[in-house]
Amino acid sequence: MTADTAGAVFPTEMVLSDGSVYRVVPVETGVRAIRAWAEYPWPMSPAQALALRDRLGWTSSPTKEWMFTTDHDLEEKDASFTDVEADRDTRTVSSFHLSLTSRIPKDMTNEAVPITERAFDAYVEALTAIYGQGKRGKRKQHTTVTWTLPSDASVRIGTVGWVIGVDVNSPELNEAARGEAQYFAEIADENDVPYPPDGADSGR
Repeated sequence: MTADTAGAVFPTEMVLSDGSVYRVVPVETGVRAIRAWAEYPWPMSPAQALALRDRLGWTSSPTKEWMFTTDHDLEEKDASFTDVEADRDTRTVSSFHLSLTSRIPKDMTNEAVPITERAFDAYVEALTAIYGQGKRGKRKQHTTVTWTLPSDASVRIGTVGWVIGVDVNSPELNEAARGEAQYFAEIADENDVPYPPDGADSGR
């Protein structure tokens, strides 16, 4: 299955029994947006992120330029980026988030979930065709698949309930996360020193 054909396996719009409409971004459209951010030649400045926004035809919130309304017809602010201080005078984009499903009333979740599951599987299949096998994760009802690109940027798609979302992390953020994980692993190893039995000479 490719991004061009995956959208055929699930409806991208469904009227629920309470009259609300559940929308899912078509796979071809969503994958195109994901690739635009994930495959950007990092690092990315906030100004470059806004230029990419313009190239994609999206618009910023009047008060929060880092929060976007896309052209994906979800009828809400459905994308955003986060930036961090790179040094004293500059900032760099560390991550990007994209929603792939619209909001619905909580009591309509059961009606939407079967479509969500099919859509998630279609997105995973389409992204796997591009990036290869991803790393799967599951915590309670939250399922994720993560791909690490040659640039060390990463794409993570996740689903819980009726929601599907994608996070793109910069190479710098991933490097920082690995460093933090190593630091805490070393602390854990240091604290994992066996204590002498009660009454034994500790050597002090």
